[in-house]
Amino acid sequence: MKKKRIKSKNKDIGFISSNGICIDGDILMNCEREHNSGSFLWFQILLTFLATICTAFMAVSFLDMEIYKTTIIYYSAMLSLVFGLMKSSHKIIKFSALGVMILHVIYLVSRISTIKYGLFVVIDRYLSRANQPNSTLGAQLSGISTIDYPYLASNFFVFFITLVCLGTAAACLYRIDFPLLFIITFPVFELGMYWGWEPSMWTVIGLFVCWVTVLALHIINHTTNKAGRKNTFAVHERKRTFYFTSEKQKACFYNVFMKFTAILSSLVLVVIMLFSAITGFTRPESFAKYRHDISTAVSNFSLTDLRNAFSDYDGGFDLFGIKTVGGTNGGVLGKTAGISFNGSTALKVVTPKFSNTLYLRGYVAGVYNDNSWTPVDVNGNEDTFSDDFEQGKIWVQDLDYDLIQRKYADLTPAQISVSVLGASKKFVYAPYASLYSSDGNTDDKKMRPTTESYVKLSSTKYSLYYFDPSLIEERLEALPEAIATEEPALSVNKDRGVDAYSEFVHQKYMDVSKSDELDKAYKEILNEYLGVDIYHKGDWTYEEISTAIKNYFSDNFTYTLEPGVTPKGEDFIDYFLGTQKEGYCSYFATAGAELLRMFGYPSRYVEGYVVLNSQLGEPEDDSTYEVSVKDKCAHAWAEVFIDNAGWYPAEFTPGYDNDNPNLTQQEKDPKEVTTTKSTESKPTTTTQNGGQGGTTSVVTKKPANSSKASTTKKTNSASNGHGAGVMSGAGKTSVSSRITENNSDHGSFVGIIITLGGLLLIGFGIVVHRDVKVKKMRSELSNGDNRSRTVAVYRYMLKYLKLIGIADSRNITDLQLCDRLTEKCQEMQINDFSHMIKYIGELAVKAEMSNSVISDGELETALSYFEIVKDKIVLPKLSGAKLLNAKFVYCLY
Repeated sequence: MKKKRIKSKNKDIGFISSNGICIDGDILMNCEREHNSGSFLWFQILLTFLATICTAFMAVSFLDMEIYKTTIIYYSAMLSLVFGLMKSSHKIIKFSALGVMILHVIYLVSRISTIKYGLFVVIDRYLSRANQPNSTLGAQLSGISTIDYPYLASNFFVFFITLVCLGTAAACLYRIDFPLLFIITFPVFELGMYWGWEPSMWTVIGLFVCWVTVLALHIINHTTNKAGRKNTFAVHERKRTFYFTSEKQKACFYNVFMKFTAILSSLVLVVIMLFSAITGFTRPESFAKYRHDISTAVSNFSLTDLRNAFSDYDGGFDLFGIKTVGGTNGGVLGKTAGISFNGSTALKVVTPKFSNTLYLRGYVAGVYNDNSWTPVDVNGNEDTFSDDFEQGKIWVQDLDYDLIQRKYADLTPAQISVSVLGASKKFVYAPYASLYSSDGNTDDKKMRPTTESYVKLSSTKYSLYYFDPSLIEERLEALPEAIATEEPALSVNKDRGVDAYSEFVHQKYMDVSKSDELDKAYKEILNEYLGVDIYHKGDWTYEEISTAIKNYFSDNFTYTLEPGVTPKGEDFIDYFLGTQKEGYCSYFATAGAELLRMFGYPSRYVEGYVVLNSQLGEPEDDSTYEVSVKDKCAHAWAEVFIDNAGWYPAEFTPGYDNDNPNLTQQEKDPKEVTTTKSTESKPTTTTQNGGQGGTTSVVTKKPANSSKASTTKKTNSASNGHGAGVMSGAGKTSVSSRITENNSDHGSFVGIIITLGGLLLIGFGIVVHRDVKVKKMRSELSNGDNRSRTVAVYRYMLKYLKLIGIADSRNITDLQLCDRLTEKCQEMQINDFSHMIKYIGELAVKAEMSNSVISDGELETALSYFEIVKDKIVLPKLSGAKLLNAKFVYCLY
């Protein structure tokens, strides 16, 4: 006869498995250290706060504008705490937190108009930075001064933080839900990453820690939630595995696990960053432009678009110092169909006024091979110059600065300060004739030179002395050959080093690629642009040779940002010169450097940034100019070496003669555009006598030389084209005026004042509530018959003991509970008072469960024991927060 299989059953009293074993109650886990779940809620609140504030500040970093940071910090902390306390089991705390939330919602409703305009400001700044059209929003913001932008945006961010905190609280407090947390926070991250903008590093680390921590907790929670299992552990019938099912036991475990996960994920990030800093690891090219081209790939998917998605760009995400080089592609040629710009800021430069174009050299390479440029490798036998330069207290990269300083002792160098933002953080970006060896930094922040070529960046902020070539051009007819003709002051070690380095340069930077098309180009320049068949270097100046090469490119080639990919198997130079005949700066710099070598001049390939003198804008108080160097200023050029003069830029890209074809007119010269708009954009209406008593409106333009027009536009330019506050209609106050009035009350700080006022009222309510509860306790202990007073003594004794962790939540009898409490007292070395606990418990059972009379003597003894428990056992162990908790939450003191 076949035996009937006993199915497992889930009961409140325990779990009965298929083999008939009943697991009833908790299984004791022996640990070296006892953990409790009391602080788990505070860890959840902290996690909610971290996720909220990181998301908020990440959004702020994408707007490139000032926001009230104290407002963001305050509301992130306040809302995280309020949402956390609303989960408390204590009604007074829960309702107090709910009261604060109601006040906050009332404040938001009262500010709904300001929040709306704040949203318009945030979207407008976002679209402006992304170089996207925003004419509709421009109309919405008409009449609002940019002075009010931070105030409006801060009000919107209060609303934004409320929504984010609501989502993060749901994901971290009320549920352990990683998908929800990711859905709430990641879109903000993606809004900036889509355009390749860099968020603040600490916000990325904070969000990463939150994601990893919640994900780990979510996985554990998912695998340990077994439906219908109410006991602490359940046995999986097939896997024979124990699972947590008690929320309290999970919380005890999570306390330890959350700390471990957060610390471990932080350490992982630190190790990766240290690895990147030490090794100088550069992000693979395939990662560089993926974010920026993702929309194109989705809307018009093709193999070409997919390949374009892995091209280079500047200003991309810089999580670990990993970035494409110099704003272009680090000497890699023909691998991408083109380059594009996202409007990010690569460098912040503060410099005195300069003439012509300022070239900021970054990546330097001298070896062309396999369609790419790489730095020259210097071995010990070839380095015969470094020691001489070191004895002269300079680096080899300081050569051109030192030569100019020694030849023109009366010249005063200028000082430039650079902050590296979106550009590659591997290289120093500096003008020519710079003194790299004195960068204003010390110790590990000091920049580090290679033996040759580029200088490695150690600190993202540095200052350098340099000579503006225009100061020398005023004295000499040509550069750099004119500098080479001047005799330097005597310096044996330096001059010996200069000679040795010059010899080294002529050995290393004269190799020419074997290319038929390069030979054709060389011959065409000789015949068509120099008018000779055979070239003799002494017959021509460098200026004449470089002009001939430049004219050759201008006449026969086209500048474009999307030239296409060099076909597989083709040499880049051959394909560019013979078939393609179009490209961007890297293409012309490569071919130009090779042609210079064919004409007998050592040359190399450089990537960095160019700044036009027209970009300087208005000077600061100390006659210096601050320029935000955008990714559009990323450039590549050739570099020529002139004996006794050093390295100088050689520009061959069409359109870059003191110009930058990628910049708009406003970006090239903000002052000129401002003046033009101020004199032409707004006509004025005057009234003239039209005869016979009539009047005629005549529209006239203000003269171009009107100083008033310039002053008016200067005011408007500060408002980003939206204009200052105006009067709309007869006697009707503009939006800007209303905002100014609102702003006079310190803007969003009113919300803080309202919230603090609400907290004071709630605090007053808590104090009143405590007084009521304490009086009730004293009344229950003092009034009534002996039986009710005895039961009250027992109930309040349990509450007092719970304050110091002497409690048991299992469903056991009161006598068993008293035995368990006495055991815990002994564990905590409270041996002298354990009999008192047992006495009160037994007396309370007698009063509640029997008809026996409780005598006055028994009650007095119980009350005296209660006072001892209250004042001798519990109170000495309470201090700080625990004492406040006992007074105002439990209302026992």
